[in-house]
Amino acid sequence: MTTLLDDDIRKRVTDPLDSINKETGDTPFRVFSDWLNLTLTSFTGDEESYQKTLSRYRSNGFDEDAVDQLVNLHAEALGGLVLGLEESNEDILGGVYEHYGLTSDHFGQYFTPGPVSRAMAAITIPDDGDLREATLDDPLVIGDISGCGSGRLIVDSARQLRAVAPEVPAVFLGYEKDSLCAKMAVINFVLNDVIGYVLLGDALKLKPQKVWSAGTGRMLKGERPVSVLTAEETDWVVSRFFGEEDRNAAEETSQGSLVDFEIG
Repeated sequence: MTTLLDDDIRKRVTDPLDSINKETGDTPFRVFSDWLNLTLTSFTGDEESYQKTLSRYRSNGFDEDAVDQLVNLHAEALGGLVLGLEESNEDILGGVYEHYGLTSDHFGQYFTPGPVSRAMAAITIPDDGDLREATLDDPLVIGDISGCGSGRLIVDSARQLRAVAPEVPAVFLGYEKDSLCAKMAVINFVLNDVIGYVLLGDALKLKPQKVWSAGTGRMLKGERPVSVLTAEETDWVVSRFFGEEDRNAAEETSQGSLVDFEIG
């Protein structure tokens, strides 16, 4: 494990999830995946996808009262996550993921320890004011596109920027080929008030399977904090933040590379 997560904070999330595990007999992976899906679909307002998980519970023989109880446990885990974030600078989502042993050496998943991530953010965003001028039309672009995992480095970078230059506008980018990790990153964007995009797919190809846009500010307009981009909007993101030269280079580099994979 690479996340130094206080047990009391972790258990606010894992105790409800463990209860779901006992009630349903589902594997920890399935329980965690369901929890992420329910959380993310509530952020996007995708009622059809939200109900898909609940329909699986019903098809497994749970009556409406039992389904309601499972939903409440999922909500309790989310509440525990929110409270934990208020008390800790750690990546709680990533820590829970590691607690359940869901990282994969086969897929090269090695989460950066929190202290290292924070040190990297401090090095990347110095506190001596040495930042280029940025505007709303030309913001700083800060990303982790080599496999952002749960978004740990991005969140720490956003916190560092707020600490040294809170007035500087910025857009944050995460690129991840594991769908479970990408969903964690999106949720971490929302809960840590990070504005930007999470791209799902192989960063070498720059042809994402899905792109989420996150920003809590839109809630003031009555909108959801997360949206799934259309194909046209996805092309705009790739062109805007990576450029045509990067796209062509990625296509040449990715020839013969492994086929994209998705978990969950």
